[in-house]
Amino acid sequence: MNILDICVFIISVAGIFLEMWQKPLFWLAYIIGSAIFAYEFILAHLYGSALLQLIYIILSIYGWYKWTRPDTQNNLEQICHVTQKQAVQYTTATIIIGVVCYFILKNTGDSDYLVDAALTATCITATYMAALKQIESWFLFASTITISVPLYYHYHLYFTCLTYIIFGILDTSGGIRWLSIYKKSLNSKIG
Repeated sequence: MNILDICVFIISVAGIFLEMWQKPLFWLAYIIGSAIFAYEFILAHLYGSALLQLIYIILSIYGWYKWTRPDTQNNLEQICHVTQKQAVQYTTATIIIGVVCYFILKNTGDSDYLVDAALTATCITATYMAALKQIESWFLFASTITISVPLYYHYHLYFTCLTYIIFGILDTSGGIRWLSIYKKSLNSKIG
């Protein structure tokens, strides 16, 4: 554990809480945390995880724009569920991204290209869903601990493992919180 690990942990946890309360500033926390994680993963030769962090930065810029654009200042994007059509699109996109990542990572010397490709594809989809304030994004992120924790443990990134376990718990909590907000908004529309 080093100072970078501690910094990224604090920044990332703060970002998750900001997201739970729908504060657009959380996107900045994700950008900073992702840049630090990318550096750590490059050092461990986990190029898919590093690439994922760079994609997080790009998607975080998009999410920040989406959450703060002028036409949404008075009417922030509403928390919503993924539609059935979107679920099919997301599944298809995740598979395609996974296959593309697999071949890229296999040819770039990634230490664990199959697992890293699956993790990368799943997290790209979840980040895009978060930009649209879709409740399921939280649970998709939480499910990635089943991939990320064993991967990072294998490469002796123990503090990163702990960080991702905490992310999984917080992601589950965030999803439950957003689901509650969503249900309350439905009840207020009915009542």
